[in-house]
Amino acid sequence: MQKPMNLSKKKIIKSLVAIIIISTLPACDKSPSEHLKSFIEDKYPVANMLDEPLETPLEINVEPKRLAMTSSWSAGVKNDGTLWTWGTDGLLRETKTGQDPTPRQVEGVKDAVAVSGAGHMLLLRKDGTVWGWGSNYHGKIDPSDDDTFIEELRQIQGIENVVDIDASEFASIFLTQDGSVYILGNKNDYPSECNEFRICKITMFNDMNIVKVQGSISTIFALNDKGEMYTTGFYPKDLGRFEDNSGYQNFKHKKDLFGLEKVHVPRKVVDFSYGFGNFALLEDGSLWSWGDGSGGWTAQGTLQNSLKPKKVDGLSKVVKMNSYSANTDNGDLYIWGMYTFEGKMSSNRSNISRPIKVMSNIRVSQYVAGNGNEFISTLGDTWFWGSNYLAQFGTGDIQTKRYVSKDKTLIPRKSLFNIHANK
Repeated sequence: MQKPMNLSKKKIIKSLVAIIIISTLPACDKSPSEHLKSFIEDKYPVANMLDEPLETPLEINVEPKRLAMTSSWSAGVKNDGTLWTWGTDGLLRETKTGQDPTPRQVEGVKDAVAVSGAGHMLLLRKDGTVWGWGSNYHGKIDPSDDDTFIEELRQIQGIENVVDIDASEFASIFLTQDGSVYILGNKNDYPSECNEFRICKITMFNDMNIVKVQGSISTIFALNDKGEMYTTGFYPKDLGRFEDNSGYQNFKHKKDLFGLEKVHVPRKVVDFSYGFGNFALLEDGSLWSWGDGSGGWTAQGTLQNSLKPKKVDGLSKVVKMNSYSANTDNGDLYIWGMYTFEGKMSSNRSNISRPIKVMSNIRVSQYVAGNGNEFISTLGDTWFWGSNYLAQFGTGDIQTKRYVSKDKTLIPRKSLFNIHANK
């Protein structure tokens, strides 16, 4: 039986609806180009680096995910295997209001390896089992349960020996020790070989030595041990292989329309990120992107979609990245994309289509996967930028307004969460 939704969950849904409505409305007092100009000014210089490769090529990044964020709460794994949560709902611990802005330990978990989050969270444990909590729409945690929100840690049945996890809004994706890729989600969407509501193996990845996966119910990205990146799914703009949008609308929601193909970039891929904009980091430190450009998501200086990988101009010697940001070997932090902030009369929105530098002398150890503006530094500290309205950044206090001012939107701030066990 489906549990009644509590008050805090209703507030979250209303908040998310409001965010969606606001983000689709044009700003009232300025044009987007004027907002962009006022956003950048002299304080945030546009990336203008020489096109130079790294002296030492990067290695493939297969580090387990230590930090995850949904739209309303976050989770982190410390180096002693403990699990910590903060934000609104999904905390796996009792609170008076369903909200806690301070990172605190979840009792009973001391063997955590990795976390991944979207509408739900996945937890990978040392024994290779995966546990989930949060939204259970589309059965992405437990397809045998009609409950749409699972409030406790629950083991995902039918999968073992897992080494990489990825939680998306509509699916859970798993990579096992032998390089096999599995998916759990809406059986009516993807793929046709998954004709039952259960864990399903994606056989097109067999014998490919896959070492990293990420994606959704409609798209899967995978990287093998040779640094070759492959994509499969419905939508041409996500796959990085098409010349134009011809036939795009007619192709939606057809199963397995586009088979598995290699993403063509000039060098070995060492990391990638799936999101509104899709990114591949090459071994020479160059960053390539494709996908949805409407919010500046591809960092290519345009708001148009890009269907084939193209090098991001002005950035070189990148050592860490996700779909929102990049860190170069000299310690500079660059960001891009769509940002909403408090205006005088209403909320305003700016699309930053070329990377701008917002921080220096910072070394990123790991970003939140995909579309997350949060990262862990090499010192173990967690940093974030943007709105903290649902306390998902773990600062110890609660933001009273939905959006912050223009300047605070772009200034990275430190969270209270640190991956070291003694902090």
